[in-house]
Amino acid sequence: MKARASDVFVGRARELEALEGVLDAARTGRGGTVLIAGDAGIGKTRLTAELSARARDAGFEVLLGRSIDLVGTELPYQPFAQALRPVGDLPRADGQQFRVFENILGLLTDRAESAPVLLVLEDLHWADTSTLDLVVYLAQYFDDRSVLLVATYRADEPSSSERMLRLANGVRRSGSAVLVDLGPLDRDELAALVAAYDVPPRATANADAIVVRSEGNPFFAQELIAAAGDGGLPRGLRELLLQRVDRLDQQARAVVRIASAAGREVGYALLRAVALMPEQDVRAALRQAVEYGVLVAEPTASSFRFRHALLAEAVYATLLPGEREEIHEHLAEELARTDAAAPAELAPHWAAAGRAAEALAASVAATREAVAVAGLAEARTHLERAISLWPAVANAAELAGSDLAGICAWAAELAGETGEAPRAVELTRRAIDLAGLRDRRRAALLQVRLGEYLHGVGSDLSGLAALERAVELAPAEPLPDRAYVLASLAGGLMVAWRHAASARLAEEALVLARDAGAGEALVRALTVRGASHVYLGRTEEGLSDLGAALRLAEEIGDRVGLDRVYTNLTDSLTMLGRLRESVQVGRQGLEAVHRYGIDSAVLVSNVIEALLALGEWDEADALSTAALRSTLASFPYMLLMLRADLEIGRGDFAAAREHLDSALETLRPDRGLGIYDVDLAELALWERRWADAADHTNGALERIGSVGAAQLRVWFCAKGLRAQAELAAVARTRRDAAAERSVLDRADELIALARRAAEDAASVTPVGSAWFGLADAEYQRARGVVGPELWADVAGRWADLDRVPLTAYCRWRQAEALVTAGASRAEASIPARSAYEIAVRIGAQPLRRELELLAELARLRLANPSAGIEPTEGLDEVLGLTGREAEVLTLLSRGCTDREIAVALVISVRTVGVHVSHILQKLGAANRIEAAAIAHRMSAPS
Repeated sequence: MKARASDVFVGRARELEALEGVLDAARTGRGGTVLIAGDAGIGKTRLTAELSARARDAGFEVLLGRSIDLVGTELPYQPFAQALRPVGDLPRADGQQFRVFENILGLLTDRAESAPVLLVLEDLHWADTSTLDLVVYLAQYFDDRSVLLVATYRADEPSSSERMLRLANGVRRSGSAVLVDLGPLDRDELAALVAAYDVPPRATANADAIVVRSEGNPFFAQELIAAAGDGGLPRGLRELLLQRVDRLDQQARAVVRIASAAGREVGYALLRAVALMPEQDVRAALRQAVEYGVLVAEPTASSFRFRHALLAEAVYATLLPGEREEIHEHLAEELARTDAAAPAELAPHWAAAGRAAEALAASVAATREAVAVAGLAEARTHLERAISLWPAVANAAELAGSDLAGICAWAAELAGETGEAPRAVELTRRAIDLAGLRDRRRAALLQVRLGEYLHGVGSDLSGLAALERAVELAPAEPLPDRAYVLASLAGGLMVAWRHAASARLAEEALVLARDAGAGEALVRALTVRGASHVYLGRTEEGLSDLGAALRLAEEIGDRVGLDRVYTNLTDSLTMLGRLRESVQVGRQGLEAVHRYGIDSAVLVSNVIEALLALGEWDEADALSTAALRSTLASFPYMLLMLRADLEIGRGDFAAAREHLDSALETLRPDRGLGIYDVDLAELALWERRWADAADHTNGALERIGSVGAAQLRVWFCAKGLRAQAELAAVARTRRDAAAERSVLDRADELIALARRAAEDAASVTPVGSAWFGLADAEYQRARGVVGPELWADVAGRWADLDRVPLTAYCRWRQAEALVTAGASRAEASIPARSAYEIAVRIGAQPLRRELELLAELARLRLANPSAGIEPTEGLDEVLGLTGREAEVLTLLSRGCTDREIAVALVISVRTVGVHVSHILQKLGAANRIEAAAIAHRMSAPS
């Protein structure tokens, strides 16, 4: 019998309903992205085919592209190229990947103006990296366009599981994604599938066995139905798949074996040429393969493909040694003769055929073509193949146009640009070994690259050693190279926070660069000297250097130097507390580097950081969202950590935790000099996990080690002291003197460390003084000192620096201290109201909740206090209270009077007073306000 997957569609009603919903939304301009995941044979292609048919009926233009495996493909954007063939060629963008992305988005947007578009991409588990990046990018922009992207991938493919997880996470961040996980068909659906086929009477008895053996997989069920028609059920999957092929005659099997080596889809002309049989025999063989459900004809493309990839894999696995090489050789020769394939398609065939020379030449050519369309990951794959083939090719250097050291250095550069710094280090070291010291100039420049890649993997000391070796090797002439190498070492010293040594070396590089008229070396030297001078407290000199570097970089078109200058300038301005200036310069910088096709994650991170500090959270939100749409960043952890900062401030703790977890994938070993740990501490503080917060800040201080980053150290101490203040209050509440002493000992250590750091930072930035003021206020709170004047002073310091969120935090603490000190409600309301207005405006929900609670407890007046604060729970166990005392404390913490408590609990006012006295005695609280604050502190986070 002849079973055809396209004949029958059963089940999947729920999935199809969901897909039709997003299809309807796309028709009205609300597009999106759908990822369909499932095991091989589960029905992904059949589901998308059904959706495509319905989309065409609804007036959609349907574009289809498939990823190809089998012999492997490293063609960048291969499924997009196939899908967009009716529209035009893929745009080229001179190696600027985001330009390619923008152009394809524009192409699809324009196409959707005349009719909605359904773009289907199948088998993304085989897709190239650039395709996956492009899918994530497009997913962020389809929500306001009449474009629906539907992509399928195998969930059971171990080799691609990590890449598919990153794809799903990236698409999910778009907010307009639908993820469909196709599970097995149920028994009734499988029974319906079996019943829909014309099963011969002798096979009917096997129907139940088919339902059971297929385990809900429709493709397996169809193959079992076909096998049952031949009189029996095979034992294994491979036997099952090949049973269909075994029914073909000898010529048809030969053509099918050629097709399995060619790829899942192969043109008729290629099959005819390689089959080495009369054309009428080729046609007869193909007809038989189609009729028996092995191949599917694609009339519009004049090609054939296997009905399922599993079938193609099974056939390819039957090719014998020698036979396989011969088929690949014939395929490669015909493709090369007719110029019908790009080098990226030819190279795997030549390699599989054992023709190393041709494979190497094609691999290098494929690299150049991939770079031209910014397929950098695919370009590196081609070069890696060339490197592996090199020993087998006598004239490899002649074919490649470079020696092996040059190829390794090129591959390292591509690895560095695609976030594979460890591989970049390996390749550069190999290039250094191969190149030797015959050409000292070349050796020095390779050492510079090695130093930069080592910095990328967090090996800062080794990186500096490589840069120092570069200076040793660099000859006195030519001057431009010598100046560049010196400036590179100065830059390495700068990022290692050795600013004095960096400035001295940059000065030397500057002299050489000026003498040689070496523009790029001059830009680098000015940038490094300028940034180092700023961090040494020579602010105006440093900013002058950075300004000069900026003007020169723009004048000579030094795009890499321009990005570096803007990055260092915005960092310097933020460090100096000149936040609004930093944002203004950063915006200009983003526009400038965008013109050169640079996607600068560090620069955009600097702008977001300044916006967050200013309290311009809506703009930071928009910029962060846009930046995370790109997966091209070399330092994505920065963007993810800043996104988490925003989410912590706004109370979306689950999202913050997710982004912090994602940041770990690319985080340097020093964890951002401990800033990552401070982010974890901030999250723990707002979740009232005081001990965790203390551990995280301790970890941050350990990671920063002996690095001379005084302004970071005092900041970390302030966060740690906030945690210690809360732990001290808990210890006092529990009357645990030993715990309190331990906490206060640590607080003493932290305030001493903060004081030394603040003194070191005083000549550099006013921000250090503000952080120490905050650290000291938290320290006094840990000791139980009520100091509203301390909080008022530090709030003023932050206000002077335009640090709005920190100002609001300190105003909250000031109001809290005033209440505890017994100040009037009117007096305490002033800072509380100021903090509350900020919290509402910027969307700081955790701070807003704290202020509302304080206002309700102390009867303070806020602009718009909210009601409905959740009562505390479990206080009887935590604080050693009776059940009734816990109920009284819960109502007291909500600001209820004794009379209101009496009414609520149906007891007398006098009894309430007795309970309150017992509560104050047990808690060691001086008054009702302090008791309520203890109850709040000891309650579980909401």
